[in-house]
Amino acid sequence: MTSLHRRRFLRLGGAATAVALGGCLGTTNGSPSYAEWLPAPDGGVNVAYLDFSIASETAGGDELLPLILPADTAGGADRVLTDVSGFDSVDDPLLSWPLAVGGRLVAGAALAIAVSGFGPLIDPEQPDRGIGELFMAGNVAIGLGEFDRSEAAETLRSGSAGPVGDVPFEETGSIGSFTLYAPPGEELDGVTAINDTAVVVADTREEIRRVVETANGDRASAIEHSETLTWLLETAGTGHVAGGWLGPVDLDDAYFGEPADRPVTDLIRPTDDVLASVTFEPDTGHIRADFAVQRSLDDEVASQFDARFGSASETHSVSIDGDRVTASGTYSEGVLDFEVIQPDRTTTATPDTSAPVDPPEAVATAVPDEAFAFTYEADQERVRVGITKPLDVDEVAFEAVESGYEASTTTPRADMYMYLYVDPDGDTVVVTATVDGTSGVVARRAVP
Repeated sequence: MTSLHRRRFLRLGGAATAVALGGCLGTTNGSPSYAEWLPAPDGGVNVAYLDFSIASETAGGDELLPLILPADTAGGADRVLTDVSGFDSVDDPLLSWPLAVGGRLVAGAALAIAVSGFGPLIDPEQPDRGIGELFMAGNVAIGLGEFDRSEAAETLRSGSAGPVGDVPFEETGSIGSFTLYAPPGEELDGVTAINDTAVVVADTREEIRRVVETANGDRASAIEHSETLTWLLETAGTGHVAGGWLGPVDLDDAYFGEPADRPVTDLIRPTDDVLASVTFEPDTGHIRADFAVQRSLDDEVASQFDARFGSASETHSVSIDGDRVTASGTYSEGVLDFEVIQPDRTTTATPDTSAPVDPPEAVATAVPDEAFAFTYEADQERVRVGITKPLDVDEVAFEAVESGYEASTTTPRADMYMYLYVDPDGDTVVVTATVDGTSGVVARRAVP
């Protein structure tokens, strides 16, 4: 039997998002309210935040919020990705970086909570129920709201449908006002804690204790421990969506994608200290972005920050003081010209793994030979499918037949790639292209 570890699903979390938008944060002594939950880190730590109130407070928010998190979180990690057309056209890292990075990090928190048995609490289509604020503190996922503990306990004990199936949880103790639950046996790791207003999910009981004691004021918080993190939080941590890290960090467990493909990697690196946020202002029809980074600077790097940050804004400022860069910009809402496209998979048959790769003529003409490269990563139980040549198609869909993992995009381009998590006991990855309503299999690879 394949072991199903929570950390694996944290890695899947980044695949569940294409863009991130969220709601307003409160502040505590100049820092965002979620800062009080951040324990003093032993080393680097990543941080991300999302407020579900965006759905009710911002025009179009009821459409934007599901772009971050699948509405049916309990449906599993094989949910077809929502594709966002137009977001890639925002060639301004001051705005695009916090949207992409914050969203991908916070999606890991969503998957962690779903795997823990609380997937029904995360519903972007009903943001006034269940979890209203979601954030990530290192590898600990935290959801805030109002919860019926007796109902939650029954859900955990009986085992609710989720990404790893019907897994029952059992009560294993308490920390402060929180009751702890864990799945029996060794097939699934992780600990879940819940009280009337918070759900916390982590790999270990000690990680739960550190977060709970920090929130209760019984342990030093990150803002008491690190002047740099305090500066980051106070400068750019308050917005509708926030994301970043105190470096150095290893983002493999929380961030979808290879390091080379992360936004503005020449300016923002895993070794830097960085935090950025985006705030939506529905009353004025504007979007505000704030950015703070501490890193080694020379004249060339400094000039890139000055030239690239705020390039799509109506007004912006960039300030450099020693090794610290701060930037802010104001944008019109029209800068995020997006179209939500949910592929209809209800009539799609399971691919025949034995059929030859012989697509219809219209599809074959639009897809060059050897347009896809497959790399099997056994230790991650996934296949990286790269697009190596330009495609003249309307959509490309990727599917791992045995595991059921799916992804699709209507904006394929050369050098883009997708990760598909596969059954390590044997699976087949199928790539299908669609042109003018005609679809056909254009590539297939058996693994391992």
